Amino acid sequence: LGRRLGGTRPAGFSRGVSQVLAEPMAWNQAPVAVTTLPNGVRVASRETFGEVSSVGVFLNAGVRDEAKDSAGAAHLIEQLALTGTAKRPKAKLEAEVESMGATLSMKAGREQTSYTMSVLNSDLKQGVDILSDLVTNPAVGNLAKEKEGILRKLDETEVPTRQVIDDRLHACAFRDGPLGFSAVGPFEGIGNLTEAHLKSYVDANYTAENMVIAASGPMKHAELVSLASASFGSVKAGTPKWTEKPYFCGAELIYRNDEMGPTAYIAVGWEAVPWKSPDAVTFMVMQAIIGSYKKNTGLVPGTISGNRVINAVANKMQVGCADEFEAFSYFYKDTGMFGFYIACDEVAVEHAIGELMFGCNLLSFSVTDEEVERAKRELKSALFSAPTSAEASCAEMGKQVLAYGRGIPPAEMMLRIEAVDAEEVKRVAYKYLNDAEISTTALGPLHGMPQYYDLRRATGMHRY
Repeated sequence: LGRRLGGTRPAGFSRGVSQVLAEPMAWNQAPVAVTTLPNGVRVASRETFGEVSSVGVFLNAGVRDEAKDSAGAAHLIEQLALTGTAKRPKAKLEAEVESMGATLSMKAGREQTSYTMSVLNSDLKQGVDILSDLVTNPAVGNLAKEKEGILRKLDETEVPTRQVIDDRLHACAFRDGPLGFSAVGPFEGIGNLTEAHLKSYVDANYTAENMVIAASGPMKHAELVSLASASFGSVKAGTPKWTEKPYFCGAELIYRNDEMGPTAYIAVGWEAVPWKSPDAVTFMVMQAIIGSYKKNTGLVPGTISGNRVINAVANKMQVGCADEFEAFSYFYKDTGMFGFYIACDEVAVEHAIGELMFGCNLLSFSVTDEEVERAKRELKSALFSAPTSAEASCAEMGKQVLAYGRGIPPAEMMLRIEAVDAEEVKRVAYKYLNDAEISTTALGPLHGMPQYYDLRRATGMHRY
């Protein structure tokens, strides 16, 4: 913008551009209304057209809030969530939900937990009452009866390799804190957890200031506030907690197994930024610049892709050096992680890692305006062509209010993305990725895996 005005861009001006707000109605979407109840519970709603409303309780609690002696508590509470409460035993709960034609789900993540329910608008009051019962009276008392089945299911369930690698990357990068605790298992000592452990976790984290009641559908905000006040107005506030920023550990966690087949799975991550950082949107654009690739899928073959990284990977050795790869950026309340995941043949491990590391290196030194514009188009397409159901809208709204304290209008996000240019990408990449510590994990036949020393050295651009 400074260049267009024919003058020198003042210091910090580019950051100001990304803070420009837009009128929510500019994109013909109702704004997110947020009200805070006297006890600290936040109520958020977006009025939409249709007959179905989706309402959810979103909690600022997850795996990260476990203690070392209670690792696995969030997973147990997730599995126990729909086993019935004192007011609604399992059979009664299932019959009530089924009679309404509703859907009910619960998910525990690394930093956030959600209970969501989709109902006809006429059943909104009953839906809020059911969610209130599940959240304020969680079924921790069913642990003794359900524990054996939960542990057996945990042993027998096949976890996708992608999730396993992601889980181990967090364990490697944040090994000194609870952000590195496993979210998919196995959980060390989970068999020793008691009802007291779960109750302690719930009492510490299911508190008013950690709670957001969000709804999307043809309801009025005042109606939702009234229902939330009646059902959640008595939730007590918790004692203030001080959390230390997790230390990002540059290290490797390698599981070499030459007998598990020809495919190797690798992930590499750099420390990134939290949700509220002014550089978070730039990281999203950087993720889109690297992109994702799956061999022999998609409209445009990777061999003729306009994406430099995809093109290099697909054409390496005339057959390509990866079956698939994906760039990722994870944001948390006080830190984040940016990196890539690869699945490739055992003979191409070094080539695949080399191409992705080089692609990430180029973000700091050689990014063109064309690449950035393409990435911005793809990012906007991914963000705004996502499912538009009431349930998806409610989930996104709950996540945003927990992360930012408000809903982000699409028009504002568009402006923030548009404010990113090639110089901004190079600035952010040089600051966070160039010659920076990395964490890596890998699984499978890894005889071609570079040493950690060489990977760390590859984070800088070598000049000969």
